[in-house]
Formats: sequence, structure tokens, C-alpha cells
Amino acid sequence: MRKLFVLLFIASVLVGCGEKQLSYSEVPIDKVNADVKSFIDGIETADDPEGNGVYMFNETDLIRYLYLNQDFLDSGKGFGDMDIRTDEDSFQIYLQENDEPTNDEYKLYKITLDRTYEYMRVFKNNEETHVQLIGVGK
Repeated sequence: MRKLFVLLFIASVLVGCGEKQLSYSEVPIDKVNADVKSFIDGIETADDPEGNGVYMFNETDLIRYLYLNQDFLDSGKGFGDMDIRTDEDSFQIYLQENDEPTNDEYKLYKITLDRTYEYMRVFKNNEETHVQLIGVGK
């Protein structure tokens, strides 16, 4: 009986020590909450001059949405790959354009961070850029 208890205790400790993983995936707008939809609607209906097309919505400290619209693309280009890298105090988002034109009007990514970071950096085609606008959830 004691061996069973020790085995269960060790198993529960190992399960509880699971490391969080940073993850990201493309999501359709109709699958996100109303706050994110409202943020995107505000971007698309704003009278502001065109920006760089890179927008971030912080739902929580660990859940973010990255929205890219047509302003992100250079003429004749399409949406390419996205990658996220981390170091001790920052996470970096690498965005690429594709040489093939795209039919997509936008790209929306859900980013789940593994922890909080001090800084965020964004790169377009390996050159540092900025986020045009950042929104925050309730």
C-alpha cells in the first residue's frame, strides 16, 4: 500500500511539473471572442491613413492575437510564413511575405505564450518593424 502511495505521489509531482509551451496557430475571425472581433472591426473601419498592417490584441498576459491586413503586404506580394523565437527577456515575431499574390484579405494568429516577457519585437522579411496598434482585453 505504501509503495502505491509513493508511486501516485511521484506521478502527481511529474504531471504538475509540466512545462508550458509557447504556441501559435492561424484562426478564423468567426472563432474568436467579441473583444477581438470588435478590435479588428475598429481597425478596418478607421479613417486613419494606412499603417503597416501589423496589429496586436492582448486578451490576457499570455494570450495574444496578431492581425495582419492588406497594408502589411508590398504590392504584388502575398502572406508568407510566421515564426516566433524567444530569448531570456523577449519574444520575437518573424513575418514573411510570399512572392505569390494572395487572395487572403487578412491573417489572424492566436499566440499562447509560455510565460510573460519584458519585450516584444516584430520583424517583416527579417527587418525590424513595429506594431501599428495594440488593443487590450477587459
